[in-house]
Amino acid sequence: MGIGDRPATCASCGKRLNRKSWYYRNGKFFCKRRCWVTESAKAASVAKPAAEKPAEAAAPAKDAAATKTEG
Repeated sequence: MGIGDRPATCASCGKRLNRKSWYYRNGKFFCKRRCWVTESAKAASVAKPAAEKPAEAAAPAKDAAATKTEG
């Protein structure tokens, strides 16, 4: 893989990638493993609240339906 085939900077921190040491995971290039772990943790934290929102939205709707039938 030549230098022209990969980006010049880390996908997480923006540091310039060294000539011999770079880390490739999930279609992105990182300067170190730590940057990859940081990026995957950010992606997980963004995905987690998005997954919880539909569950939270459905729960109040059930409670509202129960209150309408009671009263």
